[in-house]
Amino acid sequence: MKRIVGFILFASLFLASCGKSNAKKSGGTAGTGHKEELIIGSAVDINNLNLQKQADQINNICLKLTHQGLFQLDKENRRIPCLATEAKWIDDHTIEITLVRNACFSDGTPLTAKDVKFTYDMALTNPVGSNLTGLTSTDVVDDYTVRMHMSDYSNDFLMNLTFIPFGIQSKAAYDSGMKEPWLIGSGQYIFDKWVEGEYSTFVKNEKYWGDNPGIAERITFRPLLESSSRVIALQNGEIDVCIDPPINELDILKQSPNITVHEQAGTRLFYFGVNCTKKPFDNQKVRQAIACAIDRESVMQAAVKGKGTPQTTILNRGLWGFYDDMPGFGYDVERAKKLLAEAGFANGFNTTLTIANSSPYMSIAQVIQYNLKVIGINAEIKTMEDATLKATCKAGTQDMFLWRWNETIRPDCVYRDLFYTGSGSNFHHYSDKAADVLVDKVLKDKDADQRAADSKELQTYLVNACPQVPLYIANLVIAYNKNLVMPFFRSGGDHEWFNAYIKQ
Repeated sequence: MKRIVGFILFASLFLASCGKSNAKKSGGTAGTGHKEELIIGSAVDINNLNLQKQADQINNICLKLTHQGLFQLDKENRRIPCLATEAKWIDDHTIEITLVRNACFSDGTPLTAKDVKFTYDMALTNPVGSNLTGLTSTDVVDDYTVRMHMSDYSNDFLMNLTFIPFGIQSKAAYDSGMKEPWLIGSGQYIFDKWVEGEYSTFVKNEKYWGDNPGIAERITFRPLLESSSRVIALQNGEIDVCIDPPINELDILKQSPNITVHEQAGTRLFYFGVNCTKKPFDNQKVRQAIACAIDRESVMQAAVKGKGTPQTTILNRGLWGFYDDMPGFGYDVERAKKLLAEAGFANGFNTTLTIANSSPYMSIAQVIQYNLKVIGINAEIKTMEDATLKATCKAGTQDMFLWRWNETIRPDCVYRDLFYTGSGSNFHHYSDKAADVLVDKVLKDKDADQRAADSKELQTYLVNACPQVPLYIANLVIAYNKNLVMPFFRSGGDHEWFNAYIKQ
């Protein structure tokens, strides 16, 4: 068992959600019309709460409780103030940011410009700094003003300031030599305890500086890796929220008078990828043949029983520049065989398909395994833990793989992270100078029409290059105690729980 105790604080100012609820039916009533504890049944456990040294969604969801950034997103994914009141480009190389004057950390110390500089200087030395393309330095103007210096203008940069790992951290905490100084933040909640594989708990920050404090006294995440276990726990009142309930049990859940099942369009893209540095996947026609061989409708039916949208382009649905009319590579077995023969593999070949041992990857893999066998490609399925899969793909030892990507505001975090030469998230190990040039143009071009045209050209180029086969966008499905009060759910699953609670 692993136990970590400390303080973490993150949140977003208004238009967000937090939670409170009952745990194992034992959460008492706080006396203000709500239960003391909100218990969320998650599909995975947290693994690292050091903001700038992690990249997993479950960590980021927890960090939204404890830390805050300069800006945050509203319900419509528009950038709004948080620790900053405004940001303006002084010229193409300088951004001036003005801070609120009353913010403080969970230990009561004021949050000032020196903490902002410290946070962003540190980010430039960590892998998370790849999301700060163009930033060269940050200077303190006065206690509540900073200037960020840029090598080039960036269309996405101000949106990047909403990114959870850039939550402002306390310079004084680091200077003090305390253990785990990254656990000091400015949000509505404080990290309390983590028992690995069992639960992680966050308690309300009594020193919270803003006008939207947390409501539940405690918010607990319980990792229940088997989806059926989460359903049973919800039915028994042991948890208040069931993340990613199994699709085949939704009808049963809907029949319960005490449970609500919520569904909305999602943004999380599930995709099939190949390692472009390995033969025969360095051959574009082989990649295109595979794309033509995959039956997206069957994949989506097997994975989510049709609760999603098939997709042919590589951007997440809803992002600026999304090209919904992308022809792509439809399901066409004869074309797939023809392309494979033209590539010199008329008789097919043997390979491996590496996947995570979590839902829905096995369901997807089995359909694709069958699809590929039809054109002569024999794929052995290999399973591993999510973290191991990511490490394997980053190292480039895989042949083919399945993964997912969720991005709702920054197209550059799809183009650059997944396809740019040398990116740590470019699991395809795809490298193309022409594509890199287009990625940079889309980021920097200030002419809106030209930028849109470049984005369409880039999507078309990448879809034809085919390092990745987009499969489908999954709907967001979540089940919960009918008394849950939650302002809204985010389509990609990265919810804010700090204003949620179970009414009583």
